[in-house]
Amino acid sequence: MNQTKANIKTLMPLLLLTIALLLATTACDPAPTAPELPDIELPNVPSPNIPGNILDDAPTQPTAAPSPTVTRPAPTVTPVHTPSPTATTPASTEPANVVLVPGLEIMEIPADLPAYSRKDWKHWTDTDRDCQNTRAEVLIAESTAAPAFATADHCRVTGGSWNGPYTGQTFTDAGDLDIDHLVPLKNAHLSGGWQWDAKRKEDFANSMAPDYHLIAVEKYANRAKGARGPEEWRPPDPTYHCQYARDWIAVKSAWGLTANLAEWAALESMLATCNYPVRIGNAAGTVIPTLAPAPTGVATATPPATTAAEPQSGALVITEIMPDPSAVRDTAGEWLEVHNPDPQRTVNLEGWTVRNEGGDQHRISTETLLPPGGYLALARNADATVNGGIAAAYQYGKLSLTNNGDVIEMVDPAGQVADRVTYTENLVFPGASTSLTPSALDTTANDDPANWCRAATSMPNGDFGTPGQENDSCP
Repeated sequence: MNQTKANIKTLMPLLLLTIALLLATTACDPAPTAPELPDIELPNVPSPNIPGNILDDAPTQPTAAPSPTVTRPAPTVTPVHTPSPTATTPASTEPANVVLVPGLEIMEIPADLPAYSRKDWKHWTDTDRDCQNTRAEVLIAESTAAPAFATADHCRVTGGSWNGPYTGQTFTDAGDLDIDHLVPLKNAHLSGGWQWDAKRKEDFANSMAPDYHLIAVEKYANRAKGARGPEEWRPPDPTYHCQYARDWIAVKSAWGLTANLAEWAALESMLATCNYPVRIGNAAGTVIPTLAPAPTGVATATPPATTAAEPQSGALVITEIMPDPSAVRDTAGEWLEVHNPDPQRTVNLEGWTVRNEGGDQHRISTETLLPPGGYLALARNADATVNGGIAAAYQYGKLSLTNNGDVIEMVDPAGQVADRVTYTENLVFPGASTSLTPSALDTTANDDPANWCRAATSMPNGDFGTPGQENDSCP
């Protein structure tokens, strides 16, 4: 027994060592090998920054199939008109005669506007108290023949010669004509004018600047138009549609008025009839320099200041100004002269704008060619039987040259000021033009008052000037 215990005691360390080795061996056996899985190709999910994702900022997650391409719909109403693809030609590749027109803010008419009342838009007024109200002033300015009056005081116009743009007809009886607000008063009310004060409404109703704001038209065509915009009514003469659309846009831009989507679509449709390229621009890049909308209570809007430098060569040069004729009334006898200093290039003045400091402006709407080295007279009235015998190349209408000094600008079709002349009261000579001496025929020299003087050559009507010809030399 004792011997057996002794043997067990001797073998015990060996048994313990064997057991420890068995346990260690069992603990180090690897786990059964997992079956090998086949490769799976995950779907190609577009990156969040690739166009076509439904949500550009959505996290990338694998899906059973690639995400479809989604085209985002355009908003129903955009705050500012975006030009169509055909109107986005880079300026460097545009034709030289491209005409820019301003875009308009697109806004549907709110349903809760105050009611329109025509009596809130006071017209026709006689602001200069010469007995001729706004209607008479427009008829006089737009008549291509000497107007006839009802009485010796010349207060009411009865006859003349007018080209009615809506129908293309010529009229001689003032009774056949209405004076139309190109943008009707009610349309102006709905387009933002509802918030104007009484003075601004009166200004809009009687403004003659620019000269297409109020026009003499065939009365039945005007009454058929009523208060409707171009989405509902267009002039019966389709050849006038291009001009109508441009002038409509210009008036609305000048007065800060809006357009609705249907109206703008109709305007674009009419612009497509133009026989020259048209591009939708902004207020700074238009041949119709827009007037900043006046704040409430301000009587008139003023042209924005221009910072464009005058080109020193190849530009038109203003060379003669007749602000105060004596032989005929100012409304018939005012004119200015421009010169083309380029010895090789003919300049087409169509699309150019002439404007003054007071906000009067006129865009030349027909082909008017100024040959190399040539001179042209632009007149308030081009009828030589009315204006005192002036051979004018173009009639600009109601733009006025004031007798106490003014600023005259010629603006090219890209909206850049080609020449700017400031004349003061001491350079106004009753019955004679203010003439630039021939040795100063550029846009820098004509800024010097010392280069201007009283014209010395007699005209057929007894006044003095050289319209359309080389000027007299200053002493």
